[in-house]
Amino acid sequence: MDTPKRELFQVLGNVTKLPNWFHCDFLKSPKAVHLEAWLVEAIFGPGGEHILHVECVSHTLLHVNRWDHDGKAEILICGRPYFQKDVSKLIMNLTNYHRKLRVQSSEKTQVHEAGMQRSPIEVREASTHQSPVEVSEAGTQRPREPAEWHVPMPSY
Repeated sequence: MDTPKRELFQVLGNVTKLPNWFHCDFLKSPKAVHLEAWLVEAIFGPGGEHILHVECVSHTLLHVNRWDHDGKAEILICGRPYFQKDVSKLIMNLTNYHRKLRVQSSEKTQVHEAGMQRSPIEVREASTHQSPVEVSEAGTQRPREPAEWHVPMPSY
């Protein structure tokens, strides 16, 4: 039985040039995080533009493999084990956040589309008969006098 062969869609990150704070030993046991490919761009920006920032702040190296845009992605996190754990948690928290945003967005879209699919409202033709309008002449009404206020004085 043949296993499905994954074609590499895109690799983000650059592990060929190691920063001076990174030890080569950390490349031996990367932590892998698997998620939907669309989340990679949601988390790291278009083209992975925020990967370098995350690497610098977290003192880890990230290598992102995306097999196809609608499928799965794998993020390899290289670094000290406790840094790997922190970055993994960060990625999973951002994953949950972006999934919730997507659900809320799709719910709003569904509500909007449902509102657009309602039956059209019947509009009656405007009446051709004009009703008479009463216009009073200027200055024929007396202005109302302000009400007088009676403030009781305290008795001592």
